[in-house]
Amino acid sequence: MKPTSFETAIRLQFDTPVKRVIDCTVKDYQRELDRRSRREVLFCELPEIVVQSFAIEDEYDLIEKISFVACGIEILVQKSELSKALEKLPEIKRNVLLLSYFEELSDQTIAELMDVTRNGIYKRRQL
Repeated sequence: MKPTSFETAIRLQFDTPVKRVIDCTVKDYQRELDRRSRREVLFCELPEIVVQSFAIEDEYDLIEKISFVACGIEILVQKSELSKALEKLPEIKRNVLLLSYFEELSDQTIAELMDVTRNGIYKRRQL
């Protein structure tokens, strides 16, 4: 079926602003690429002395850590006030917190590991 002249006019009226939006979007993208190329320097083009100034040695091995075991999973916590507070908690609550925040396990998964209800885990984590 051939479109009527009215349908053709409507289609053309719609096509014109859509084409403008697409053209402006492409121009904005090109401008952004040009701006980045003027302001950014590739990492491989930096002088070696500058690259060496970026180097940082992580000293994670030197930090004292305390090991907690929750449901057979060993969790290392940096020796700090947090580890002291965790030591003071009852074992069940400590295990829930360790598994929830350090291992990022869901309440349902923790409930299955500890053989309790999901609601019980939620309450222990909240209190």
